[in-house]
Amino acid sequence: MSIHQQAQQFLQDTLPALAVYLQETPFEVLEGKQSDAIEVFRESGGIATLVKEKYGGKGLTAWEGVLLQLAIGGASPSLAIAAGMHQFSIATLQEMAKVGNGLESLMLEGISRSSLLVSSAFSEGQISKSILKSQIKAKEVDKGYVISGVKKPCSLAYCMDLLTASVQVEPKQGEPYFAVAMIHKATEGISVEKFWQAPFLQASQSEAVILDNVFVPHSMIVNVDEKSAYQSHIAGFVWFELITCASYLGMVYGLVARACEQGRLRGDDKARAYIKLEASALSLKAVSGEMDNQTQDTLAQILAVRYQLQDVLAHVTQNTLSLVGGINYINEGYFGTIAQIVHAFNFHPPAKQAMYTPLNQYFSGKKLEMV
Repeated sequence: MSIHQQAQQFLQDTLPALAVYLQETPFEVLEGKQSDAIEVFRESGGIATLVKEKYGGKGLTAWEGVLLQLAIGGASPSLAIAAGMHQFSIATLQEMAKVGNGLESLMLEGISRSSLLVSSAFSEGQISKSILKSQIKAKEVDKGYVISGVKKPCSLAYCMDLLTASVQVEPKQGEPYFAVAMIHKATEGISVEKFWQAPFLQASQSEAVILDNVFVPHSMIVNVDEKSAYQSHIAGFVWFELITCASYLGMVYGLVARACEQGRLRGDDKARAYIKLEASALSLKAVSGEMDNQTQDTLAQILAVRYQLQDVLAHVTQNTLSLVGGINYINEGYFGTIAQIVHAFNFHPPAKQAMYTPLNQYFSGKKLEMV
């Protein structure tokens, strides 16, 4: 049984209603703007899968979370991206809870109890700007803060219940500092604008979330010192890369499986494709074992896995599509859609080119610094 087949079985055992929905719903429906996939993910219990048991969740391990993403990605890329955003946000909150003031724990309990979808407005990659510097500002006022800024794209834009955002606080006195705000979607001043123009991943709800003078009380802001802020960012990036890698790997597993079902991928070609994908999955499994005790090495390892995976997935996708043939490619929208989506893997931060210098320093025995 391949790791993808193990993942499909794990999905059936863990979220049976979602497994049935993904199996029975046509791909074009799952990926369309009106897709119900995210709500089915919520209703089937997907929200609490990575939430620790002490907060009322299922308490899945990092590797079990990877298996879920592999299975979901193979069926619905949009849901993999959307669910991945939620899972990354949950993982980041739990990392912050290790050093936080208790707010994170209360939020996690509420998320699990009320099945709340969580989106993230943490730092995004922008040309010539550090991905560790938030572009969202929080101005201190009486009894709280007024937050303004934009996060684009932001998956789960329409259906999220809670938004976690890294902010640059401008206090009444003193120097600006980093903090994390937790904002309910219903808060006045939050709006969503159309941003995603690509024809694929439409069902991930990746639009622009606008924060226009959003008031957040002191109780919903977590102040983080410089050291803890950096560690929280690093931990978040490790989780983001792990979950994103699993999602895209799952998509290509799904492509290979469909090509096999159609009799277009067989014999040595099938073995070569699965060997590359299985080796990649095992790399994710190795990193998953380090998630409870992350170090600089963990970050370097997941980045190495991610950048290698970009090349592997591009290669397997290209070879598989060449065997699928032009007529099938033309007549089935699935194949063209997957080809575009897999290429989008390259655009997730941090970009490979931007990290070559920091990684070279790390490979020379120095500390790895995010750009």
